[in-house]
Amino acid sequence: MLLAIAKGLVQAGHDVTVFASQPSSAPGLPSALRQQVIDGVKVRRCYVLTERKAMPILRLFNVALYCLALFFTILRVRPDIVSVSTFPPVAAGWIGSLAARIVGARFIYHVQDIHPDVSALSGGKLGRGVLARALRWLDNATLRRATVVVTLSPDMANTLTARGVRIQHLAIINNFSLDLDLAPTAVSSARMPDQSGTARFNVIFAGNLGAYQDLPLLTLGIARLFHQEPGLRLTFLGSGTAEAALKAAWDQHPQVRFLPFLPFEQARDIIAQADLGLVSLAPGLTRVAYPSKLLTYLGLGVPVLALVDEDSSLAQDIIANRIGVVAEHRTPEAIAAALTVAMADPSLRKNAAATALSFTAPVVVLRWVDLIGDLAV
Repeated sequence: MLLAIAKGLVQAGHDVTVFASQPSSAPGLPSALRQQVIDGVKVRRCYVLTERKAMPILRLFNVALYCLALFFTILRVRPDIVSVSTFPPVAAGWIGSLAARIVGARFIYHVQDIHPDVSALSGGKLGRGVLARALRWLDNATLRRATVVVTLSPDMANTLTARGVRIQHLAIINNFSLDLDLAPTAVSSARMPDQSGTARFNVIFAGNLGAYQDLPLLTLGIARLFHQEPGLRLTFLGSGTAEAALKAAWDQHPQVRFLPFLPFEQARDIIAQADLGLVSLAPGLTRVAYPSKLLTYLGLGVPVLALVDEDSSLAQDIIANRIGVVAEHRTPEAIAAALTVAMADPSLRKNAAATALSFTAPVVVLRWVDLIGDLAV
């Protein structure tokens, strides 16, 4: 996504430099990757240590290393505009906004997730006590420095304004998914029979099997229909902290299967064959994050079943555009009821494909080009 935006800005006549760390696929940062030009986009990378899950101190060191290099890169390049996203959380935005202020550059804070609020709602360590208060203070400082704050949804925009911090300009520009450019040949919505001759209906959850997505509850709701719908199949595609518990409960069930994390080029065809994609977030998370998998599903013409806050703008958009169904309550019964509705409505797939046209790369990149163009005047 970032590369597509950067290329669009180059095509619009801007001089674009992207600062990043080394690719995970190339440990050691070969000299050929330290400085590259990709379709006119200048890429500069800094070295970081290879991280291991058993050594979280390495991640903290890498965050410091990256942010320090980012700071001095901005001072050296002296750009007119600096845009920083929310990774590493809080730190990159704060250090980037400070460097932008020193060199007199306008600063865009691209808020993909709202920190430390995400950690607070998901039970993470960054969302507790003194550390959470310190991180929020730093993040508020970044918001105040920003010329423009860009976030993904009305709910996230409301969360930022509720902090009471003076924000100069707040824009909502959602992401797009790579699959919108790479979508395969349209998959027929006809339900294929399985070996028993029963019409098969495939439901998929693709992405991080995280602890804050209520996946055990979601699975229980879907499983309520297994007996009466023998053709119903549930697939989990990905990995995460909830994977072990889910497998312990469901791995032997004939209507449930688990697939490992796959590169998108392989995963996309599996997702496209599904009749329904699952979107699930724990209570409150729609206020601080937006599930990117929704756009992936829509781009492949797959409607959704959502287990999210019923009063969220996300839920309202799904219902208004008829691109899926939303569980009315966080109970297995409500999830099963929503799935029953989705299985009976073949028009949802057509609506999903039509709605995805509003989130194609050219549409979203043009909004970024317009935004940068206005700041560059």
